Amino acid sequence: MRAGHLRRVRRTGARRRARSPRRRPDRRRACRGPVHPVLVAVEVPDPGAGTVTTSSTAATGSPTAPATVEDAEAAWLAAQTLPDPEQSLRALMRPDCVIVHAPAGHIHGVDDWLRYAARLGRTSQVDTYDVTVQRFGTTAVVSCLQEMRVAFVPELTPFVIQAAVSRVWVTDASGGWQMAHLQMARRLPPG
Repeated sequence: MRAGHLRRVRRTGARRRARSPRRRPDRRRACRGPVHPVLVAVEVPDPGAGTVTTSSTAATGSPTAPATVEDAEAAWLAAQTLPDPEQSLRALMRPDCVIVHAPAGHIHGVDDWLRYAARLGRTSQVDTYDVTVQRFGTTAVVSCLQEMRVAFVPELTPFVIQAAVSRVWVTDASGGWQMAHLQMARRLPPG
């Protein structure tokens, strides 16, 4: 037999077609629709040295963009913890802002992301660690590690979601800062 060619084998009895790995019984859930992750509450150890910013208090939405990147970051973190954060978050984002997030790598515009975020549940606290800010003229890139406590089910303890985050802020016509891009990559819980 020549290399690279397969030999046909005849079977007796009922002919059975080889199953694709996608059709194995233990992988059938892909055929049944979306898979919902199981969330497990974990105790998060102290992430160690680094700058820590905590936001668990409500903020009021301002009609003008923040004057500094640091103010914009503080307003962003505080807005996430509001009972109804949509208006405050929208005010901090450019209309053409792009958000890349979730384990599957969703790419959303402002409206789609705000709808997605509203479905998750209330965020009660956001902590940032190891914050770095790089300025490039009228653009600033903020990178950090972020922990959010989200109540997916209101009567249960909020779950901790860890992510490596990059936020790109640009100045608007009035000189204030607005978010142009947000990227969040989830991190696995420690352990």
